Amino acid sequence: MADRPLILFAEPQQVPKERGYGGPPNFHRPTHSQQIEMLSPKFNALHSAWERGKITIEQLPDGIEPEYTLVLEVAGDPSGFEIAVRNLDAETRGGAEWLFEVVDNSVPNDDYFYSLKGKKNPIRDDMKTMSYKYFCILTNLRALEEILSLWEHFKKNENYPFPRKTGLRNVFCTLRDIHEWGAQERLEETEILDAWAEDLRDPDASDVKCEIELFFRRSPDVRAKAQKEIEDYVTSINGHILVASCIEAIGYHALLASIPREYAEKIVKREEVELVNFDQIMFFKPTGQSVVLDTTDGFEFQKSFEQPENVIEEPIVALFDGLPQERHPLLNGFLSIDDPDDYTSSYQIADRQHGTSMASLIARGDLLEEEQSLISHKIYIRPIMKPYPNARDTSTEFIPDDILIVDKIHEAVRRLYEPEAGRVAPTVRVVNLSIGIGARMYYNMISPLAKLLDWLSFRYRVLFIVSAGNHNEDIDLDMTFDEYKALDFNQRDAEIIRVLNRNARNLRLLSPAESMNALTVGALFADKSDWSENLRQILPCSSKLPSPISSLGRGINKSIKPDILFPGGRSFLLQDISEENKARWRDGISINPPGILSAIPVVLAGGRSSVGYSFGTSNATALITHNSAICYNVLDEIFRSQLDTSVPAEYAALMLKAMLVHGAKWGEVATTICRTLGVPGRGADQIHKWLGYGTPDISRVQECTKNRVTLIGYGELEQDSACMYTLPLPFNFFAQKMYRCLTITLASFTPIRPITQKYRSAQIWFNIETGGKKLVPARQDADDKAVVRGTLQHERYAGDGAVVWGEDDSVNIKINCRADANELSETVPYAVLVTFEIAPNYGVDVYQKVFEKVKPRETITPV
Repeated sequence: MADRPLILFAEPQQVPKERGYGGPPNFHRPTHSQQIEMLSPKFNALHSAWERGKITIEQLPDGIEPEYTLVLEVAGDPSGFEIAVRNLDAETRGGAEWLFEVVDNSVPNDDYFYSLKGKKNPIRDDMKTMSYKYFCILTNLRALEEILSLWEHFKKNENYPFPRKTGLRNVFCTLRDIHEWGAQERLEETEILDAWAEDLRDPDASDVKCEIELFFRRSPDVRAKAQKEIEDYVTSINGHILVASCIEAIGYHALLASIPREYAEKIVKREEVELVNFDQIMFFKPTGQSVVLDTTDGFEFQKSFEQPENVIEEPIVALFDGLPQERHPLLNGFLSIDDPDDYTSSYQIADRQHGTSMASLIARGDLLEEEQSLISHKIYIRPIMKPYPNARDTSTEFIPDDILIVDKIHEAVRRLYEPEAGRVAPTVRVVNLSIGIGARMYYNMISPLAKLLDWLSFRYRVLFIVSAGNHNEDIDLDMTFDEYKALDFNQRDAEIIRVLNRNARNLRLLSPAESMNALTVGALFADKSDWSENLRQILPCSSKLPSPISSLGRGINKSIKPDILFPGGRSFLLQDISEENKARWRDGISINPPGILSAIPVVLAGGRSSVGYSFGTSNATALITHNSAICYNVLDEIFRSQLDTSVPAEYAALMLKAMLVHGAKWGEVATTICRTLGVPGRGADQIHKWLGYGTPDISRVQECTKNRVTLIGYGELEQDSACMYTLPLPFNFFAQKMYRCLTITLASFTPIRPITQKYRSAQIWFNIETGGKKLVPARQDADDKAVVRGTLQHERYAGDGAVVWGEDDSVNIKINCRADANELSETVPYAVLVTFEIAPNYGVDVYQKVFEKVKPRETITPV
């Protein structure tokens, strides 16, 4: 037990909620006559489609009405549109259905729509981008006719009264485009064409696979009918439907299909084929994602290492990954493998690269650490990858192309907790997911897998720790390799920041890293290995920068993603002889540094503790997961000593989420990025995509010190409720200047509304009451608006000025809850960590003074 353990807050006081954040954007829009001129051709095209629909009804013997999936691109956030669609649906007897909405915050200004700055006399601001919402609705012939009729009224009179459909007038005023959902949406942004082209290079490939994601329909009967039509058509072209999945809670409906080679070739060549034009289809997506690692025999770990004793059978951490080598000397006794799909039968020992490395990092951390910290509970292992058949000279593990990954993760998590699914590991509070779906970068539409993690997090109170994803393509240095090599590290840092910034669009987060409830981890370009450059191998930047292969963020609604960075290992750049300005990364696991050191498979019988070096966001994610297990032990000791009970299962994941972030800060790298990119001031909101909340010092939440005290609170809030935590600070800050810092981290799991851009059903946020702000007036690091956009609010404040403060004064922290995307029927769980510290040279026992003032919680009786 630590000499100065963290302290549990006294029970919070129930208080009124604060007003929420946010306000409408300020932008210029075209005049009514300009709108009519710009949009008339688009509505004429819809009118032609409506005319064709009438003819179709007359020609078909069953008189089935055609449906139209419409995309409306609207500036800003028009009020009342969803209500207008519901009214339209009611008046046309099920003729209009809201499918989804997304937002794009990065559209440049044009002559019709542009951002404004200033309130009294606003002027055009081309430094800002425009925000556009994309609404997708499905209509039948009658509903489309009503929309066209209202447009005709709007053309003649901008102020025409729209009975029960005012939201449509608001849309018409700021509408930039309207069109039917077509082949471009279904194919262009999903990378399916590139994936098929790659598959078709194999002359022996008789078919190709794809995921067909359908528009999710409210009615089960309508969903079944849509699925049957596609299944019948795929069968008619000699294809096959391999898997079907529907998860209502996240609005997901998809089929895994095998398409004949000849048919796929027509689609790749952009020939007109019927399948691409099915109105029920939303996207075609690639299947199967791979992790390619150079096969290496590794080298023997020379240091002595501790063998686990009395490892607790009930796991706290789960690893969904490739299959590890269970009997590896560094893993023996740590793993509990559950393989209901029998993926084990596909694996040779040499193929168990990624899972072995991740399990090693979770169990022992980086093997280069001077002092190893072993986890105390077994790791639950669920293989979700297989070795690629017939791979030569490399170990290639991949998510099989005969499953839907969303369906597989859903089933795997249900198996942990649900009795009818097995309930094989209900004690798991953290799931490590060190995979990124390379074909699904986050742009403006959150992926089904990220939605699934958000829903599962809230339902089962489990924390998913996910990797931001790697982009390890060759780097264009914008100068010769020799010129780059001649730069010092400050110059290299500046150059690599500029290179990455120019290519930021292609370096976005990989699904499911945009998940709002998950903890997303990016890689810091750092490790503890020793390595020196040579003529053809150089380091691209210093160890203070994010790894150049780590995905750049942000998440939905500009929320902060990745949440944190953690050392993922370094790798060197190799000179590309064929292109003097290009440099390429070393591949995979190596017996040589640099990198993070972890176990790799022992191939020879009787072999010893084989290890190797690697780098990337998978490593950073696994190391954070390792720390989550250590932090759980800290929590367990706190609850047993202070409340004589175990960690409450419904809040454990959130306490861990807050603990893992609580010690995070940006450091000097933020200044380097701002200076290099010419960002004025602190540039806080522009730094988040690089650093998230920064790199955490997790040792700070494992125990307190004489000059630093940390308290933990947790609970649940209803809509429009709030509670107040009181941090007593019995000090005299008036007598002398004394540096002090207040850090607050609030973590929650929100329910979601997957079809709306608001997405987050609940907003949980804290604010410091006025008296506390005078004590620590200066905000550090993160932007005040950005921190409340997600489910993790981490803020640091500091000050050193003399201030009137009495022995009975306290800092009051109010935690608020409000509905965000819709009315909130559920209570929302949260956990909060608060640290107050002063500079150590004052000799004040902060810990003891606060400890004596905090009233303990009531003892909780375990269920």
